[in-house]
Amino acid sequence: MINAIKQATTDFCTEIIGLEIQSAKNIGKDLYGATIAIYKDDIESQWYLLFKKHTLNEFSKALLFENNLNENDLDDLVKEVANMIIGSAKVILETNNPKNSYKISTPNFLGHVPDMKLLELEEFLLYKLKNRSFLIGRRIES
Repeated sequence: MINAIKQATTDFCTEIIGLEIQSAKNIGKDLYGATIAIYKDDIESQWYLLFKKHTLNEFSKALLFENNLNENDLDDLVKEVANMIIGSAKVILETNNPKNSYKISTPNFLGHVPDMKLLELEEFLLYKLKNRSFLIGRRIES
């Protein structure tokens, strides 16, 4: 599943946003996030997408042609980015594993996340674009 997330993230950034992404070493604190689940045959994997506000402004410029979003706009943008990336990963998974059944949930806005460590993620991908960082991580619900 993590490979589908990597591919979907790369495709989103390069093809939709028009920016190349690189691996990053840290993300810092004071993030905005969303959570969305992928279900593989009824087994839930909860994915967390966390962004610095500056990263969201880069996405906003590319998608909405706007800068410096207010809190309500951040809510909508974070959920839409989560839906686009995880929705694309779902399609990749379905294509590569046609015998399995996949579905995704509706994304939920987490609001301000002071520190990603509070989420206790099992694994995560850390990226940067234009020196702006973001993270996509997984936590399996029991």
